[in-house]
Amino acid sequence: MGSKRLTRAQKKRRLSRNEPLGGSPEKPGLRTEEHEVSQNEPVFSENLSDRQIVALPHVAAAATNAEGARAADISLATLKRWRQDPAFRDELRRMRQETADLAHAELNGLALKSTVALAELLEDPNPRIRTQAVRLALSLGIKVGQEKANQRRINQLQKALTLLKYVK
Repeated sequence: MGSKRLTRAQKKRRLSRNEPLGGSPEKPGLRTEEHEVSQNEPVFSENLSDRQIVALPHVAAAATNAEGARAADISLATLKRWRQDPAFRDELRRMRQETADLAHAELNGLALKSTVALAELLEDPNPRIRTQAVRLALSLGIKVGQEKANQRRINQLQKALTLLKYVK
């Protein structure tokens, strides 16, 4: 037999019996009905194929569709077709958002550690280091203040636009 293409019914039968999709006992299927999902394990839509599930992390981490297709070992045409599928598109968007959220949390942690290190440099016995630390702290303080002011302005403009929509 050439390639192993399974129909959805065959996949479902194998998954319900907890058989591997590829037919080899050392490679279990990606999803089983009786499999308990841990909190760290992603839950994928039933509308996605196993190939799509395997490809998703590669595509989500790639900067371009071509890089994602290459990393996932699929053709660019296949990826473009999958991206038309709402289930795949939604899952890709969810994975990218989770990745961005994790990166944001990591950056916040690094900013906190950097602030602690800067505070320690303000106490350094070397006057040059203290002076540089003071300049950096003041510069960052000004930028944070400007950022907060800009965010307040944006919020006010959004409220004004919302009110204007209701006035008409």
